[in-house]
Amino acid sequence: MLDHILQCILKFESEHGSAPDVVYINPFHYDGLRRYHPDLFNKSESVSLGFRLIIVPGNQLTHPEAARLSGAGVYSHVA
Repeated sequence: MLDHILQCILKFESEHGSAPDVVYINPFHYDGLRRYHPDLFNKSESVSLGFRLIIVPGNQLTHPEAARLSGAGVYSHVA
């Protein structure tokens, strides 16, 4: 799951020339990240992803999507 999210981020950067600041995921993606990458959610560790994860209902999102919400303009998302 993390690999797919990182590919989504790289695709966004390639298409828009800047990194996304959010990645939308569904509860299934979130559960996979927590299961296979628990250090990302360890409060005692300081891991900076460089973007926020926003969890949306699974029936509205089947694949992670990257977007940029801050800055000069709002960029569309990239699945």
